[in-house]
Amino acid sequence: MVEFQRTIGKNEENSFYLNLRDNNGNSHGYKFPEGGTPLWIVTEGRRYKTTKHHGNQIWGNLKSWYKGEGIHAGDIIQIKYDPLSGKVDGRVPLEISIIQRAGTTPGIIAQEEMVDDEDVKAEIDIQMERDLENFLAKNLNLIEGGLKLYYEEGKDGRQYPTDVGTIDLLCKNGKDFVVIELKKGRCSDTVVGQISRYIGWVQKNLSNGCNVRGIIIVHDFDERLKYAVLAHSNLELKYYEIQIKFISEQQVLDNLKGDE
Repeated sequence: MVEFQRTIGKNEENSFYLNLRDNNGNSHGYKFPEGGTPLWIVTEGRRYKTTKHHGNQIWGNLKSWYKGEGIHAGDIIQIKYDPLSGKVDGRVPLEISIIQRAGTTPGIIAQEEMVDDEDVKAEIDIQMERDLENFLAKNLNLIEGGLKLYYEEGKDGRQYPTDVGTIDLLCKNGKDFVVIELKKGRCSDTVVGQISRYIGWVQKNLSNGCNVRGIIIVHDFDERLKYAVLAHSNLELKYYEIQIKFISEQQVLDNLKGDE
């Protein structure tokens, strides 16, 4: 019997997947069925379809489980898997119990009680990063002609989970895999090291011998980052700029009429 507890992370909640690593950092994915195996998640008798992913994750239609059970970041769950159990209706069952909800964990302060000017600034920055990621995901041609989001088992390449972290945008251009990371204020060494790990993971787990390269999206010129990227033939930088224009109410109405 494989049995362990883990705390749901924010990336898991945002991207609807499960990492098979316990709260002590031990990985258990190798003890589970191989990648691509159809699974049931069973919580208090309720069943949800999903799939064992490569390596150390479970994902594929997990949104229904997150929404159906009201799972959020900070919730503690217990995962049980019996390797000797047979399939049920063509799927391998996993039992997942909710041990503790984030809202009932001692010592956690409600967000409303913690807000100050720095928190507000951080929330604005995070929202801008999300908006930029949303925009890029829908306009990949602006980064590079022919670029498309990677798609697999009901999930696209946005916030793509791996054993070594979550890729901002995993894309393909022809047969090439393209890993895209937004710098998001990180230092040059951190972002280059991170995207290099992602490229290595994609090469090992997804590429099937195809070329894998990376693009770092950055706003401000960073000389250290420029030289760090120059040392890697499969990395390049792309810069963006944001323009804000203020218009009158009449212009807004005219634009709306033009869309009719």
